[in-house]
Amino acid sequence: MAYRNYTGRIGGINHWLFAQEDFKHTISRPFRGEDYDNVINGSGVVKGEQKYPKGYQDVLIPELKRRADFFGQVKGLKDIDPGASKVLTVLVGDKDDPKVAASRSYVGMKSKTTQLSGLSSMMEEFPSTVTTAEMYKMLDKWNKDKSIAILMFQLPFGGKAGQEIDATALCNRIDIAKDGDGLNQVTLGLMSLGAERYYDCCTPSGMLDLASVYLIRDKGAKMRPDGIASFGGQEVLVTGRSAIVGEPLFNMLKTFDATVLGPLHTRTGSGGKSDKETQRRIYTELARRADIVFSCMGFHPYSIHGETEFFFTPDMLKDGVLMIDASTSFRKDGRKPYGDVDPAARKKCSAFTLETGGVGPATVTKLVHQGWRGMLYQNVDKVRKALEDNKDVVRSTFSGMLSSYSGASSADVEANAGMLYERAVSKDSHPVHAVDALEAILPGLMS
Repeated sequence: MAYRNYTGRIGGINHWLFAQEDFKHTISRPFRGEDYDNVINGSGVVKGEQKYPKGYQDVLIPELKRRADFFGQVKGLKDIDPGASKVLTVLVGDKDDPKVAASRSYVGMKSKTTQLSGLSSMMEEFPSTVTTAEMYKMLDKWNKDKSIAILMFQLPFGGKAGQEIDATALCNRIDIAKDGDGLNQVTLGLMSLGAERYYDCCTPSGMLDLASVYLIRDKGAKMRPDGIASFGGQEVLVTGRSAIVGEPLFNMLKTFDATVLGPLHTRTGSGGKSDKETQRRIYTELARRADIVFSCMGFHPYSIHGETEFFFTPDMLKDGVLMIDASTSFRKDGRKPYGDVDPAARKKCSAFTLETGGVGPATVTKLVHQGWRGMLYQNVDKVRKALEDNKDVVRSTFSGMLSSYSGASSADVEANAGMLYERAVSKDSHPVHAVDALEAILPGLMS
């Protein structure tokens, strides 16, 4: 059979990340009085002594800073100043609003992580009396400001603004080259089609990374040229269908060859029935089939178990399942975050995320990484010039990624790598290919 040219995305930072020996993707750690093994480690920078080995955020954020510092040594990139590139977060609501207080804490975490990556963090804050017209005027200004790499609205808005401003319409006016949170419906539509796009939604993208490194390192899965594990042959369950987590995750998994079950939701049923007994049966039947579960329910009105508030109980999972749980709700006591998975069910998992130190830090890291990429999108002509100056490095890097995945002849791989190089440097191609290529070759240039 002739070699079929690879035409998807190639490169990215995951090829580097998954090869780092100090990246401990699974760890043992105590949590709420229990000792757990095989915890998926997305943990971030902590104050004081580092308690656990380096996780996803611990490794990626300093690497982004190291790469940003290296720009001055690359002829085509010398004029890019990462410190002048801003990641903008917009906060709307009054300071005494509890919703805004929680958002402000989250924005502070994003701000610190952004600065550690070498970029600048910027926050614009507005009272709850701000009008739609005022927000549109400011958004037009931010879209035109080339110093802003990405921008995002911290939702939900507080007070009167939260009731009167159409957040969807507002997000649809974000320049898609700056839509770092993936909230513009154009971005969401391109994700659903698997089409070329600037960004992905941060949470599902981070969940895929956490699953990929485990599958590649522990289960022998092949890494695709785009830096994601091949999910071929895996039955994967998605629970939850929100527009920015469950639904895009479902669509992304299809492009990575997964057999996707779900997404499960509040109207899941059989034969036109969606009563609790029918739902529990369907939920259990599908969950028991799944090799991998991506759980994105959050607070839910299911109450399908009389004995527990958790969605997944031990009887619903098969032995050895990989569980990536993105949920953090406060339904039990109103103070501590809880996920979708009953702690007793974790004994059946080959690996799993906890409510802290898992998907949350991965989401923040993805957001900062997309700000870093946004800086390059704003300077894409310089990126393409740097690729042209390092043509041989680009082609050899691409060839290595293709050959390890396809097992094709060297001649076929070389020809395919040449085509992908031409796409990356062409002004007629989507900027994502140029930025992917630069990320792929930076480790080689820096060494």
